[in-house]
Amino acid sequence: MVYPATSLNFGQQAPSRMSEATNSSTGLFEDLLGLHEAACLLGMHWKTLEGMARSRKIPAFKVGKRWRFRVSSLNIWLENGLNSNSTNRVALTGQE
Repeated sequence: MVYPATSLNFGQQAPSRMSEATNSSTGLFEDLLGLHEAACLLGMHWKTLEGMARSRKIPAFKVGKRWRFRVSSLNIWLENGLNSNSTNRVALTGQE
């Protein structure tokens, strides 16, 4: 049986970590980070990040049983936290 060709090309690898502007103009999805990758990026233990995701303190969502994070959402979250007067900047940045 012959199947019709689709617009998806499974022979090529998806581009990695493209900017949000590029993704929106080409219609590609932004890559998602797993729990350990996001924790490494933010410089915290993965269990701490998991607790923050569960309590909705950080932008995250579940795909199946696994937490996923968008880099752009984490960046916006960090920027909003750093610009907030009530946020402990030392806790977020690790710098005094």
